[in-house]
Amino acid sequence: MAKEHLSPPGGPLVSHVKVGQYRVKLPKSRVARQALGGGLVAGSALAVLPVFGLWMLPAGLLVLSVDSARVRRFRRVQEVKVVRWWRARQAASKPPS
Repeated sequence: MAKEHLSPPGGPLVSHVKVGQYRVKLPKSRVARQALGGGLVAGSALAVLPVFGLWMLPAGLLVLSVDSARVRRFRRVQEVKVVRWWRARQAASKPPS
């Protein structure tokens, strides 16, 4: 799922977030990351509009998880649940041998 790449102490906290096999660059400024994440979460409330949607909520939480321990813990717990669900689903769909 998503992993953040930490830099050495004193450097920028995160330069990107890895989602699956994709790498998404984030602003190096903490304020900019928080504004981006907050904007995505707030924009998800406008899901009735064509461009805005519920896709913005997990994207905003992912960006916020870089700087917030609470959101990061929530994201990691959800990742574990999704992976366990996915593996159970894959195991159930395999024919018995």
